Amino acid sequence: MTVDRLSVMLVDDEPLALEYLKAVVESFPGFVVKQTCRNGREALKALQENHFDALFLDIQMPGMTGFDVVESIQMDLLPAVVFATAYDEFACRAFDLHAVDYILKPLDPERVEVALQRVQQRLSGRQAETRNGALYAAIRALSKDEASANFEQEIVKISIKDGGTTTLVPVESVNWIDAAGDYMCVHTADKTHIMRSTMSRLLNKLPSQFVRIHRSTIVNQDKITAVRSLPKGETVIELQCGTEVRGSRNYKETIQSLIGEQ
Repeated sequence: MTVDRLSVMLVDDEPLALEYLKAVVESFPGFVVKQTCRNGREALKALQENHFDALFLDIQMPGMTGFDVVESIQMDLLPAVVFATAYDEFACRAFDLHAVDYILKPLDPERVEVALQRVQQRLSGRQAETRNGALYAAIRALSKDEASANFEQEIVKISIKDGGTTTLVPVESVNWIDAAGDYMCVHTADKTHIMRSTMSRLLNKLPSQFVRIHRSTIVNQDKITAVRSLPKGETVIELQCGTEVRGSRNYKETIQSLIGEQ
């Protein structure tokens, strides 16, 4: 039986870097480079016209940056994104944009392989969470009483390690959390903290005011100021900090409970 390979788009304004990355990606089984692009506008046009499973994207390109490309595409339509760049100062923003991975040039084939494995994991997780989103939300809602009864097991501070430093972030200061591959971006009023965890593992430790409203988003109910309905069952949730996060129709029951609807 023939197994379909995952389709990949590569975007880089440097021809030699593009050629090298194409050779590295296609050296691993299960992947095929369907298209290469030399700039952000070319990539955006291709993304709007074709389906790709994964996107390797340079950040600093003339005209339209890699961040501009990602921000111009509906999140649910995005491939699994890996930023490949010579600059390490953009990592936090990359994970804010739900990147699967962030790798530095010059590219190491072993590091590219790790990124491709994370792409496979992200795509598998998307399929599973789409199937089980509504069920998970219902289970979470039903378990609130049990969670309250076992409050001593819930954390009051999130422990975030960065090298040799561990930062303790009080949970009441957290506005929302979103997933970026194997990392969680924990957003407070003045800072975004990056921690290595899965969403389900972190959610199980948090107090019951933290609820999942998207496959990649958790919000603190105490920070919500408004909920707006969108077409196709989606919602926009406004937070006290001014941020707006999108809720998925797969978590409709959870979102309705936030505004007292049954």
